[in-house]
Amino acid sequence: MAFGASMRWPRISSSEGVDMKKVAIGAGLLASVVGCAMGATVTVTTGSNVTDIDFFTGTIADLPGPDGKVSMAEAMIATNNTPGHDRIEFAIPQNEWLMQWLYPGRAVLVQGNFRANDSVEIDATTQTAFTGDTYAGGNEVAIYGSTIYLNADNSSICGFDGIPLQVSGDNSHVFDNTGNTNITLFDSHGTLVENNIAGTIKIDRCNNCVVVGNVTTRVRVQGWVSEFGTGPASNNRIGGPTLAERNYITGYGTHSGEGFPSGTTVEIFDNDGTIVENNWIGTLPDGVTSGSTASTQGVGFTGTNTNVTIRNNQIAGILGIGIGPHYVGYLVGWGVYVTGTGSNITIENNTIGLDANGDPLGSVFGIEVADYFAGPVDGVTISGNEIAGHLISGVYVRTGVNGVDIMGNSIHDNADLGIDLYEGPSGIGVTANDALDVDTGANGLQNFPVLVDAYGTPASVQIVGTLNSMADSSYRVEFFASSACDPSGHGEGERFLGSAVVLTNGSGDAVFDVTLPASVAAGEAITATATDLLTASTSEFSACIAAEAGASCPGDTNGDNVCDLADLTNVLFGFGQSGAPYANGDVNGDGVTDLADISDVLFAFGSGC
Repeated sequence: MAFGASMRWPRISSSEGVDMKKVAIGAGLLASVVGCAMGATVTVTTGSNVTDIDFFTGTIADLPGPDGKVSMAEAMIATNNTPGHDRIEFAIPQNEWLMQWLYPGRAVLVQGNFRANDSVEIDATTQTAFTGDTYAGGNEVAIYGSTIYLNADNSSICGFDGIPLQVSGDNSHVFDNTGNTNITLFDSHGTLVENNIAGTIKIDRCNNCVVVGNVTTRVRVQGWVSEFGTGPASNNRIGGPTLAERNYITGYGTHSGEGFPSGTTVEIFDNDGTIVENNWIGTLPDGVTSGSTASTQGVGFTGTNTNVTIRNNQIAGILGIGIGPHYVGYLVGWGVYVTGTGSNITIENNTIGLDANGDPLGSVFGIEVADYFAGPVDGVTISGNEIAGHLISGVYVRTGVNGVDIMGNSIHDNADLGIDLYEGPSGIGVTANDALDVDTGANGLQNFPVLVDAYGTPASVQIVGTLNSMADSSYRVEFFASSACDPSGHGEGERFLGSAVVLTNGSGDAVFDVTLPASVAAGEAITATATDLLTASTSEFSACIAAEAGASCPGDTNGDNVCDLADLTNVLFGFGQSGAPYANGDVNGDGVTDLADISDVLFAFGSGC
């Protein structure tokens, strides 16, 4: 049967989730499977576990045996003992189908020794070609009581329904399997897993493996460095930049005997160089329905992880709900949870807490960086994300953690703070600034800026304020606008406006007067954060101030819609003065004509409105 002859992709329904009638590989993908010369083809004709060829010497030439039938176990024996890259097909007549009470509409292979120790291609879609599309829920070949092991390099398997599968050979290909197929890659390198309907996909001590286009409940990437000294799992990729590479990872969790929910949907354990990209994590493929009421972590980090990137994913619907007898209604959940040790963890350009329609479907915390078990987790960058819809904080940083750089995000509509740095027993709430920023804790309890004035126009916004922190130090101050201030009076930051670098003096003070090319309407809430450029630790959000309507043309003191020498003259005339007749020189409206006004005129000099 030619590859691509039965292209059956999953049909996505917003009301029913996934139509499990799936799949075959598309034309042109065969080249990505194996590069070996094709050997002989074996056709399995019975589901019974019968063997009448010699286990150690039987080859394809010995098939069929005396009984005239070929079982899956015999096909494995024969291909293992026949040199070259062979192929196994299926043509099991319906009068040979077993266990129809349990597996209706499928040819069932009963338990046997299904280990491929020589390069092989196992194509169960050939059974569909032989007997037709007999099972509406998936593919037409199932296995009872056994696991298929692909131990040889350059092997492939497709077209099964609900089988346990372990791949330890390198450069293999697992595709187009349906049902609750559990796929484990064990010490397999360069293997491609795509277009499966799966229960769990586990990458165990593997390098350079790719998982794309699957619908699965969870993905686990494990290195086992400290336990077995075999890791880390390196340079694996879950998803990719195109729609065809997106995995729909719908959510995994269980309830304890007490009813407490727990489960990680994407597990990152002892990884280096892993990329998790463009997946929908926590919802059914409709993007709006939570996939599990027991999953408590969308992406969870444990162990030692370096150079891991989580980007461009939708992470939503991760909210474990407790059940009886003791946790009825108890809520637990993190969109992303980082603990353990490591460095250079990047969480960027994700949507965390909103469904595919942009409606809230959040967790308890959007992102938490914690330090429960090992050393501090330094070097975590959280940038360009939209983090919204969570029951407590958008970003929560625990004591003992430094170097969490929170930059350029849209953080809004979280029930508590947008950014919360843990402080003492109370844990949650605004942490007050202190003189010279000498306190310690989460992200060093970095002081936030204090905003004084903000003037918005359709073309720019001018923001004036101060920062008190460590003496003689550099800080990145980021500015945000929101439609309304958070009830706490601090934050959030719905729209990133831009940033500026400020330098504190010997007293720890910096004054800034920044004009940014961003549209801000009068009445919008303006906030800011400060990040220590030495430690990369970001503060909580500042208190809000309301933007005032600024001049229609910044620097235009006389209303002629151009900033020129006349405006500079007005400023110089009124320099150091206040009130009439010097008010025209007060460009920023702070009541006095000073260097800040000269800076505004010079910044816009020669420009028109």
